[in-house]
This record gives sequence, structure tokens and C-alpha cells, in this order.
Amino acid sequence: MQKSSQFLEKIKEKFKQKSNIKISSKEKINLLEQLSNLLQSWIPLINAFKIIMYQTREKKLKLLLKNIVDDINKWDSLSEIFAKNNKSFWVFDVSIVEMWEVTWKLWDSIETIKEKEEKSQELKWKIIWALIYPIVIVSLSIIMIGVFMVYVIPKIQKMYIDSKVNLPALTQWVIDTSTFIQENIIYIIFWIILFIIWVIIFKTNKKTKIYWDNFILRIPIFWPLIKKKTLALFVNSLWILLKSWVIINKSLEISSKALENDYYEKHLKEINSRVSKWVELSKLMWVHEIHTWKENFLFPIELASIVKIWESTWKLDNLLIKIWKKYNKEIDNIVKNIQTAIEPLVIVIVWSIVWVLIMAIMLPFFNMVNVI
Repeated sequence: MQKSSQFLEKIKEKFKQKSNIKISSKEKINLLEQLSNLLQSWIPLINAFKIIMYQTREKKLKLLLKNIVDDINKWDSLSEIFAKNNKSFWVFDVSIVEMWEVTWKLWDSIETIKEKEEKSQELKWKIIWALIYPIVIVSLSIIMIGVFMVYVIPKIQKMYIDSKVNLPALTQWVIDTSTFIQENIIYIIFWIILFIIWVIIFKTNKKTKIYWDNFILRIPIFWPLIKKKTLALFVNSLWILLKSWVIINKSLEISSKALENDYYEKHLKEINSRVSKWVELSKLMWVHEIHTWKENFLFPIELASIVKIWESTWKLDNLLIKIWKKYNKEIDNIVKNIQTAIEPLVIVIVWSIVWVLIMAIMLPFFNMVNVI
């Protein structure tokens, strides 16, 4: 009996995982926008979800809405439903809905979550646009050089062998590299694929993700952008939660999870545990009290100063929105600076490689004159 009950529990768990559907950020924003508009028109919650479900053509979203409607029919609250569907709705979403369910202004919470999601997406796309140009150029350059080494160099090598010309060191090195790539092309592709898989596993595995999140915060050139983006999300989440009258301990806990950065989450948990013991938040942000008396790498002094002012005036939400706007402007400037700095750098590197290949091909032609 015990084995059969355990087997049934496993089946139920698998069924729950299948019913926990993940939708894209774009679909989520559209869903929240429609839901907010319908609720503000005083349409009952279950009818609002049904209307959206009938209108949508996306299979995943339709299935998610069907599950939500079924749960509402079982008298589950919206916060409980969001918590159950945690692949599409975060801890932040659940907490905001939970707060506003008490006041019967559910549309306010839906609008708040929508705005938060939009701002998160905006920040994400700013970083993507900063990286997309160099990634495309480097990828095309690697493909071009690969084709050149595998197909062009062997034909030129045959011509040089037939002419019995002495090859310069640069040309010989290029030919040797080309020969190595041809002989080991399968192994090279295998190791590249293996490396990509390893990176994906390393950045998604719960045990190793914290090291990845720490690493990306220290990447040269890009670390100020990634750090500012994380801080902007933290400040925005904290501002919304405090504005919604969520206590500081709970706000810090939810904000840390909303960042999706395990390194920040770990340090915020340490800070939160100290705040619970009545240690000032500004003091913990300003210095690494847990380890050594040094300026905090994760939280700049300006943010700690604003928190210090709040501890005297109790008006943190007004100050946080100002610093959030400041971080957004800084992110825009960093994106522009990175694009301005990287574009010529990438072009110089690519043209340097092309120049080396051209010189490697052309140098033996000068020696052919002596042979003739």
C-alpha cells in the first residue's frame, strides 16, 4: 500500500509540473494588460479570464488560462493560483496580488505587475542590443575564417608545393593551422558543442548558478551594465513593495528573488537576517560588515546613503523612484559607450586577422620571382 501511495504521489507531482506552464514575457504583459482593463471595467475575475482565453490563439497561454479558470472555480484565490503557476508568475507577483486582494483593488496589483514586467523587459533588451552587434560580427568573422582555412588555404598550399617556392614562417604557420583544423574538424566541433552545453548547465544548475552570477558581474567592459541593470531591478522591486505597504524584511526577501541573480540573493539574505536583528540596512549596504570593513561591491554608496536618509525620514519609496530613474539614464549611457567602444575594436581585430591571412597568401608570390 505504501509503495502504491508513493507511486500515486509521483504521478500527481508530474501532473502538477505539466500543468505549471511557462509563457513568454510578451504574452504575460499582454495578458496582464487585458486583465487590468477588464477588471477596471468591473467585469468579474473569472469572466475576465474566460474572455481573454476565448480571444487568445496561443496554445500555451490558452491552456494556462484554462487552468486558472478551473482553479478559480475551486475557490482558490488569485495569489494561490499565481503561486501554483510559478513558471509564469514570480514571488513578486504573488506578494503584490496578496496585498491588494485585501483591499479589493485587484486591478491595481495587476497594473503594478505589468509595469514591473515591462521595465524588466526594457532593461533586458537594452543589454541585448548592446551585445548583439559584436556577437554578430564576431560570429560572421569566425565562420568566414573557418571557411577560408578549410577550403581556400588547401588549394593555395597545393599551388605553392607545385611551384617549389620557399614558404615564409607566417605562411607556413597559416598552412599548418589549416591542416590541423582539417584533420581535427570533427573534434573541434565536438569540443565547441560540449563547451556550450557545459556553459548552459553551469549557468542553470542550482549549485553552480551562484558562481556564474558572480562571474558575469565581473566581466570586463560589461560588468557596469550588468550591475546597473541588477540594481535597477532591485530598486524598482523594493520601491513597488514598500509603496504597497509590504514590511522591509519581506520586501528585501521578495526583491532578492525577483532579480534572478543568486549572488545578489545570497548577500541580500545575509543582509535581511541582520536587519531582523535590528542592524541598520544602510550600514549593511555601505560596508561588508559580515566579512571585512570595505566598501560594498554590490551596493554603491549613493544607494546606501538614500537608505540612510529613509531611516531618518521614512520616505524611502519617493527616494527609490528617483534613483531608479537615475540608474536607467546611466544604463542608456553605458549602452551607448559600449557600442561606441566595441564597434571599432571588433572591426580592428577582424581586419587584423584578415590582413594576416592576406599577407600569408601574398608573401610567397614575392619569392616566386627568385624561382623564375
